[in-house]
Amino acid sequence: MRYLLLSLCCVGALTACHSTSQLKSEPETLTSTLPKVDVNQEPGILDQYHVGGFSVGGWVNQKLGQYFQPIQPQNSQAAVVYLYRPDSRWNQQEIAAANIFINGKRIPSLLNNHYYWVELPAGTYRISTSRPLTVFHFQEPKYIDMTVDAGQSYYLKYDEENPARKERTGPFLIMQEKIGRNEIAFTRLKSSSYNFVAQDTSGKIRHKPQELKPAKYDEKSDVLLVKPFKIWNPMTW
Repeated sequence: MRYLLLSLCCVGALTACHSTSQLKSEPETLTSTLPKVDVNQEPGILDQYHVGGFSVGGWVNQKLGQYFQPIQPQNSQAAVVYLYRPDSRWNQQEIAAANIFINGKRIPSLLNNHYYWVELPAGTYRISTSRPLTVFHFQEPKYIDMTVDAGQSYYLKYDEENPARKERTGPFLIMQEKIGRNEIAFTRLKSSSYNFVAQDTSGKIRHKPQELKPAKYDEKSDVLLVKPFKIWNPMTW
């Protein structure tokens, strides 16, 4: 009888340890600071007609920044979406940039040769764009619904010159990783990025997105791929 009780106690202890290890191994379910959007519905009237901010384009804002560098999200279960817009003459001559929204919340406009990223919990999000007339929005938004998985990276290209652009998605293109990484490598970080994961590193819940400001740009830190042109000095003969 004594051995039977001892055996039962050992089995119970092992079961409890196994259950505890299972609980610990389950990944944390992340939540978002973004409002929820029904992706089965098209954008409503308020998405098209409203008053909001605007950004000047690359012709006015010629700010520089560090060249692209991949990042690790603050939470390993978060997805990273890199948004980028390549360099082109069309983009260079833009006076007023289109506004960009994620689930109805405005994020930085993409300028010429510009990238930034957003960190998101796994799920489906609506990224939309419209070009305001100063602060007045009346243009029907173009949008794309993106489903992202935990721990994955995505490359979303903004290209107004794409001849194959579709009516609904407009300038947005989800790129294959290899192509996206090749194209984004020449772009610069000209704005803040944003972390929309509600849980911070200590596990506390925040209700506003975390702004991730870029490091101060030092032009001297750039690697010159082409030797700069210099006039020949005959005194150096």
